Amino acid sequence: MRTTVDRTSLERQCAEAGFPSGVRVPLVMMVVVLALLMGFCAIRLSGTPDGSPVEVVARSHQWFAANLAHSAGASVNEAVADLATAVKLYSGKADRTDEQTIAFFAKNCPHARGVAVVDTAGGLRATAGEPVPIESVPLDDIASVPVRVMADRYGGVQAVTASALPGGDRVVVVSSDLIIPPVSVDSLRLPETVLLVTDGGEVVKPHSGTAVVDYGDDDLVRRAAAVAAKGESGHLVGTAGTGPPAPDARATVPIVAYAPLTRGRISLGMSLLLVGATPQAEATGAGTGLLAVAALLGVLVLAATLLVAGLVGPVRRLREDALAVASGQPGARMRRQWISETHRIAVAFRSGAPEVRRRPSAVVAVVLATAALLAWSGAVLGTIGRHEVQVPGQAVQVTQRLAATTATALRRSLQQSLTDLRSFAALVGGTDLADLRPALQELTSRRDRYRSVYVVDQDGRSQVQAGRAPLRTEEPPPPGSGLHQQSVSHRVPVIYATAPLPGTRYVVVGELDVVKLSALVRLPGGVGRLVDTELRTVAATVGYQAYEPLAADPLRASVSEALKGVPDPAVWEVDGRTSVVASAALYGSKDFNDLQWAVVVEQPVSQLPLPGNHIRRTAWLAALVATVTALGGFGWFLLVLVLPLRRLAASADRFAAGDLGTVVHPQRPDEIGTVARCLELRRQSVEQRRS
Repeated sequence: MRTTVDRTSLERQCAEAGFPSGVRVPLVMMVVVLALLMGFCAIRLSGTPDGSPVEVVARSHQWFAANLAHSAGASVNEAVADLATAVKLYSGKADRTDEQTIAFFAKNCPHARGVAVVDTAGGLRATAGEPVPIESVPLDDIASVPVRVMADRYGGVQAVTASALPGGDRVVVVSSDLIIPPVSVDSLRLPETVLLVTDGGEVVKPHSGTAVVDYGDDDLVRRAAAVAAKGESGHLVGTAGTGPPAPDARATVPIVAYAPLTRGRISLGMSLLLVGATPQAEATGAGTGLLAVAALLGVLVLAATLLVAGLVGPVRRLREDALAVASGQPGARMRRQWISETHRIAVAFRSGAPEVRRRPSAVVAVVLATAALLAWSGAVLGTIGRHEVQVPGQAVQVTQRLAATTATALRRSLQQSLTDLRSFAALVGGTDLADLRPALQELTSRRDRYRSVYVVDQDGRSQVQAGRAPLRTEEPPPPGSGLHQQSVSHRVPVIYATAPLPGTRYVVVGELDVVKLSALVRLPGGVGRLVDTELRTVAATVGYQAYEPLAADPLRASVSEALKGVPDPAVWEVDGRTSVVASAALYGSKDFNDLQWAVVVEQPVSQLPLPGNHIRRTAWLAALVATVTALGGFGWFLLVLVLPLRRLAASADRFAAGDLGTVVHPQRPDEIGTVARCLELRRQSVEQRRS
């Protein structure tokens, strides 16, 4: 009975702490983490993966819709800028009659469908072209509402712009088309429709869009219209099989993408809907993780067995034996240990000489368990982590359409820059150079595509200028009007448009803002570049140097094919990552003779919502968790268990060798600390007997 009390008292003196102390804690934590990792892999790698080719097309439609909405908003800006510039020039000739005024604005507002001059009370004084919805404009508050977008009586959409004329008693009102780039049949020969929806939810067919196609899912369009009316962007995917059949009779999925129409940050009260479809495609890749889960289970069993047999079990047995011997239990003895550190400590309790036979260290079990986990991580990364992502033909064609749409938008912007400059030159013809500065300032302030606009003589010397300082080197301007690119010696590309002033030897030059050009080649998750015929970078959405040559052979090959008129989108390895590469040329007009440019799009496959990417990312995450668990467990076992056990074994060796004067200090409130306390009691007992 006394022995039992002594052992109980001894255990109380040792006072082992709970979590996170204890030799079993790191093992339990490792088992829990790996069990959770197995469940994660079973769900994420063996279930149906996220992403699909349909989602790839839907996201591209969303980008198309945003691009179309941006173009439509830009057309409204053009109408506002046209009227503002015309009013600025008209201000010096304010004594004209109503008929002369209407003729002036009809001539100098190139985008106008109709022009009207009214008094501030709304009375019509003169009109030209189509009837103008004067009632839509608040004539008493033109400054706050300079433009309105509305459906016309013919089922189209028009922008109505107004501005007060000098004198304050007359207002000019101009109506123009809301210009939306045409949307043709896509590469899969599935038609697409552009619709506009008012803030009230009314769906309107745009005057310049395509014919409405019946997609069999009107509810999808209504839901998209309701969300778009709130000013939000996004896309909705309909029920599989409800879209129009593809030419090869495959079932299709309807898609509706939507984006608000804005003028800068100001809402125009409408949103754009792009209604399309894509062939139905089943997600692939399910079940690829079953082998990984089974292998992880085997690794977990192996690691746990190694750690229990090589560290946790021997320490726990040593603790039980040490308590029994130190408390004087009858028949208590130290059992044999096959681990080096615990064997040396057990020998010290028996006061015998250690056996000569070498035994493995406890660190061997820790290293082997860690190596098993790291091997599983490496195997996962080398197999599932390198899983080849199947890029469907749809995704490749979508990227080509991105390149083509970007090239079209860029071509339209460049052409509009030249058109604006030509209109401006015709508008100010006959005006003295000294009087041109206000009009030039109005042009640069209203059209941010220009960094500077100025008038030069035959030798290229600037006579009057607005905007930032010109970058173009003084040299005779090219003959006629057009778009040009100067030499490659500048720190930034110098792109400019020219238009001769009628009846003079002067030329209006408009330098384009390269930053704005770079914004036009922006892509969702990808990289867009504008390159010239010598394959040098003119603008890009990533950091670049002016006229920096394209380094990657796939990009060079893609651009070369596009400039030949035979674009060939494909999947390539670019700078160590798999990407879909597509290009589209900009030429097609004599105005672009000096600008043989192309847009090249590099869309990393990892950015596409494809099932293969889901599998690879999951494998990388699983391997990362397993690696962190292995290294964290190795550090925990080594620093918290193995090294303290080795220090205690060294103290036991000194005691076994006859050193009774060195006190054994229990440094940890766990099983190793308990063994140290028992060894110290053993040392004290032997020391008392010898004294």
